[in-house]
This record gives sequence, structure tokens and C-alpha cells, in this order.
Amino acid sequence: MGRALRILLGVALVVYVAPVYFQVPVRVAVGSLLLMLGLIAIYSLIHIVVSRRIVALGPCLGAVVGAAILVVLYVAGGPGSLILGHGEGQLAAVTFLGISLVVAGVRAVPGCELVAISGIFFGKDAIGMPHLLSPRQA
Repeated sequence: MGRALRILLGVALVVYVAPVYFQVPVRVAVGSLLLMLGLIAIYSLIHIVVSRRIVALGPCLGAVVGAAILVVLYVAGGPGSLILGHGEGQLAAVTFLGISLVVAGVRAVPGCELVAISGIFFGKDAIGMPHLLSPRQA
């Protein structure tokens, strides 16, 4: 049930946000794709730090930290904001979350959905990482 929920929610987010990439200026679309690469780098760093037990995060704290990064990017990247004023942050956050959920569902990653993409690069799953959708299961 959890796998199907991840895939279904991820596909719904990607289908919802995909048409936006064709409606915004190229500068905004490229900016959001670059922000997504930055998110992959940040979550890869978190994956390394937690998997090597450099910093021990409990399930609830890990879920809050992981989600807080996306929330900050979403809020700071809204239209009219001082940092990213054309919506690049919102577009990147929603797209990254959708793709991460699909990857986590397809690969049946037992850990955090947000580090599922970095798990592909490192060749291992985020076992021991807190779950975003259900922090009490970790």
C-alpha cells in the first residue's frame, strides 16, 4: 500500500507540474532545473552524513529536517519573493518531490523518500533514514 501511495502521489505531482514547464519562460524552467540539481546535492550530502553516522537523526527530527528544506525552498522561491521572484523554487520543490516519490516507490526504498534519488548514485538505499510520509515507521 505504501509503495502504491508513493507512486500515485508522485505521478500526480509530476503530471500536475509538467505543463508549467511549457508555460513559463525558459529562464524560469532552467532555473528550477538547476535548483533541483542543488536539491539532489543537498540530499546526497544528508545521505552521506546520516549513513556514515556522522550525525544521528531520530525519525521525527530527520523527517522535519528533510521536509523543512523543501518548505524553505518553496516559500523562498514563490512569485514576488526577494530571493527567487519568478516561482523557480516552487516549481523545483514540487517537481523534486514528485520525482523522488516515484523513484522511492518504484525502487521500494525502505527509507526516506527525499534521498531516494541520491540512493541511485550511491548504489544503496537510505536504510535507517527517516520516512517523510510516515515518520513513526522508521
